[in-house]
Amino acid sequence: MDEADKACGDPRWGQENRDRKAEAILTTLRLHCRRDLTQGTWLDIGCGSGGIASTLAGQVARVVGVDPEPWDRWQEFERQHPNIAFHVGTYAKLAELLGRDSCDVVICNQVYEHVDDPVALLSAIHTVLKPEGVCYFAGPNLLWPIEPHVFWPFVHWLPRNFAVRLMHVCGARRLAYFDAHSWSYWRLTKAFRHTGFDYASAVRERIGASALRRGSFLARAVLLIPRSVFTAFAFMSPGFVFVLRKRQQSSG
Repeated sequence: MDEADKACGDPRWGQENRDRKAEAILTTLRLHCRRDLTQGTWLDIGCGSGGIASTLAGQVARVVGVDPEPWDRWQEFERQHPNIAFHVGTYAKLAELLGRDSCDVVICNQVYEHVDDPVALLSAIHTVLKPEGVCYFAGPNLLWPIEPHVFWPFVHWLPRNFAVRLMHVCGARRLAYFDAHSWSYWRLTKAFRHTGFDYASAVRERIGASALRRGSFLARAVLLIPRSVFTAFAFMSPGFVFVLRKRQQSSG
């Protein structure tokens, strides 16, 4: 985070449309899970200045936001919503902050590509998620040719130091934003299995949620397409949306 972010109390990607993002997450989970998740505890990992968490607080029982940096807006949001709390901490501190099996829903939205160890992040989510809980997990796809943080083609496929030098020579102005490391579909799903999650692509529901918000007649048509069609092509989508569940332990 740079000094301008600290001064305005917003992340560098801005505060705009955080309410729409929160509504899309809610609708996506409702369409995918087909059950009411609003009565439990929701955790937003990497919550930033708290815009998504604040919107969720108006619709769910309890929201906790965790971010490595404190943000000015947290106090404002906590005054507005008595059921919201923010904490400074990393994913490594989740169990200490919240306790094991404490969360009904975990939101991990555009976070995995920014942490030093995505597998450890997933393990931390697994620890705090209730057995019947779900995790909304979204992030970029390494195979998509446009890097979504700097909007340059192919640079995330190159060795990072070389890519930075190349972009600098070419006059790039967003080099400070080139700090994300995306994974492929196969690498991510392997990590899900390794950390004890069952997973399902929710791209269909995410597209449907956006269409429903706009009142588009395409929403119903999108949701009628079998999920397996979207799953088959998930490896080449611009970004991933998964719903994760703790793998059920066999009784035997």
